[in-house]
Amino acid sequence: MKLNRKWLVVLPLVVAGAMGTAAAQTQPAPEVKAGAKVAPNEQSAAADALVSRLQASSTRVRHLLDEARRQKDVVKMTCLSDKLSQIEVALKSSKERQSALAAAMARNDGEQRDHEYAVVNVLRQRAEQLDAEASQCIGEELGFPGETTRQFTPNPNIAEIDPGAAPPVEVTYVPPMPASGYK
Repeated sequence: MKLNRKWLVVLPLVVAGAMGTAAAQTQPAPEVKAGAKVAPNEQSAAADALVSRLQASSTRVRHLLDEARRQKDVVKMTCLSDKLSQIEVALKSSKERQSALAAAMARNDGEQRDHEYAVVNVLRQRAEQLDAEASQCIGEELGFPGETTRQFTPNPNIAEIDPGAAPPVEVTYVPPMPASGYK
């Protein structure tokens, strides 16, 4: 999969955000949906929480990388190093965007403020993805604890097939004729 340069910068920040501290995780930052308006004071506080989550992700992946180094596991080290560098880039970018958000708030530029907050939120999402990928680097399962249930809803547009009915076409196997040298 090819990533453009923008994602290479955004990705590390997103991973760091996923690794948020316990305090940051207790207060989930609101996400900005397309066209949604968030109050300026909420955007600033949410951006602060998003950046702390990015920092926590960075810390977590760095810890995993240190553990892989102690185990001298080159494959894990390579994978985690890549994820950590991407998280660090995202973290740096989100801090810059956080400063730009504060400047836009000081200028009372609502459009720029909303843009900067949305970018920080996207960086957080990417960091969460990188954090999950870092967990895969070390072999952790991604999933949810508890019982998994599945629901099946039959498609009414599919014709019902009776499994006990004979197939509509009979297939007969005819073995090939022996070569002329055999009797």
